[in-house]
Amino acid sequence: MNPIVKYFTIASLTYLLLGAFIGLIMAIYPYSASYLLLTHVHLLLLGFVAMMIYSVGYHVLPRFSGFNLYSEKLITIQFFLTNIGLLGMSFTWIVSDDAPYRLIQVLSLSVFAAAEFTGIFIFIFNNIMTLSGKGGRMAQD
Repeated sequence: MNPIVKYFTIASLTYLLLGAFIGLIMAIYPYSASYLLLTHVHLLLLGFVAMMIYSVGYHVLPRFSGFNLYSEKLITIQFFLTNIGLLGMSFTWIVSDDAPYRLIQVLSLSVFAAAEFTGIFIFIFNNIMTLSGKGGRMAQD
């Protein structure tokens, strides 16, 4: 298994733990839900679920299709973009949205969301190219 695919799995499980922990905080201290809810949701959906889908997709789709992965370099780029985007968005939502900080919050959310979107686009592109055979045929055992 490609090491970066393992990193997606480890990241996924880490985000599950973080998302569950934030959920516990919100259950114990309900007032915190007003500023932790978006972080909680994103850590679980984009963190746990999406990272696990990336991991499984990159491991399974080439084997099912019989084609080599199109680009391992793109996986590495995607890994960093999606993790930076997710963590950036998650921590930006926790920061106060008082008027003086609102513009900074909106701008940083936009940058981190763009990083996340670019990572998602890379995943789609890399898999479409893989499934279309652009990475070449897998060697037969």
